[in-house]
Amino acid sequence: MVERNSVARVELLTDVHIGTGTELVRDIDWIAPGDQWVYFADSNRLLETVFAQAEADGKEIHEVAKIMAGSTLSGLRQMGWLTAADFGEKHPLPRYRLPGSPATAYIREQIKDVYGRPYLPGSSLKGALRTVLAVAAANELQPDLKKLGYSRSWAGQPIERDLFGRDPNHDLLRALQVGDSAPVAAEQLRLRRAHIYPTAGAGYGGRSRGLDVDVETLAQGTVLELPIHVPTELLTNRHTAFDRRRQEELARWERQSVWLEQLAAAGRQNARLLLEEEQRFFAQRVDVPEARRFYQQTIAMLDRLPPNEFLLVLGWGGGWHTKTLNRYLKQDQRTFDSLVSRYRLTRTGTHKPGDPFPKSRHLVLREGRPAEPLGWVRVAVQ
Repeated sequence: MVERNSVARVELLTDVHIGTGTELVRDIDWIAPGDQWVYFADSNRLLETVFAQAEADGKEIHEVAKIMAGSTLSGLRQMGWLTAADFGEKHPLPRYRLPGSPATAYIREQIKDVYGRPYLPGSSLKGALRTVLAVAAANELQPDLKKLGYSRSWAGQPIERDLFGRDPNHDLLRALQVGDSAPVAAEQLRLRRAHIYPTAGAGYGGRSRGLDVDVETLAQGTVLELPIHVPTELLTNRHTAFDRRRQEELARWERQSVWLEQLAAAGRQNARLLLEEEQRFFAQRVDVPEARRFYQQTIAMLDRLPPNEFLLVLGWGGGWHTKTLNRYLKQDQRTFDSLVSRYRLTRTGTHKPGDPFPKSRHLVLREGRPAEPLGWVRVAVQ
């Protein structure tokens, strides 16, 4: 039975990055002065501090403003307008600080509320749930892949209409309303270096080095709760159908509502397929024992979950295959190869028949070595 009001308890099994789309820039948004901490500046406090120091040095306001327009945080330190003391733990100049040493000049920002506290958006959880339901629905309804759109960005829309409804007003997921979590303390933020683990290429150990990306994340072990509201009146036929089309719509709606009742079971099945795929991917890769161990342990966890719990992949880092129909698309290798080529899904835009896709994974870098993946969470619907 679908409950009208529920709570999704989400426990982070690995770090999760839900990005804002903004990249924080070295010396503009943050500074790493060499004490193993990264300090993220508050622009208002920064201006107040610099103007106060410049005024003490006898500078005119217009002169200071002109210098500030072309200065970096490091440059202000060199001029003596910012000092090491300004970036101390107790000083109000930084909005927050995170331990770590970024590999690049850019840090992908984690979503936060107006007070700088991280949280989990309901839209992120609902998007992941939509993928779970789409996979289950595709296995049942077997949609025609020839209906895919021409644009890569909107290729799946025709299939989604077949699965969930012809337009937003008739979409099944109208009946799944997920709210944001309450914010958690800023101490739950982490600065992680994500490694794009490659599958081919020359380099040390017979493979290419790949790329490293600096990201803010919500820490492994964080627990959040998100409200879920299902307007059950939408799932029952309580009104007189005025025409045949209305009757057909209501009948379809009632058939599809069963998918919501089976959400946890669908979540466990989808997680199993993903976990087994990842286990196969890493099976012969001896240079990533932490990733192999994580997937072995997580499959064992999946087998022990109660009926109301399942596993999901959230946010950046899970990869293309965690946010699409993946296994359904791969049922026919020739069709799948043509889709990868048609939409130019590879980095180079080329794909040979039979080549694996995707070829890389995003792993947390620990002590210089690739470790566990990003984004895995345990969900209990209560």
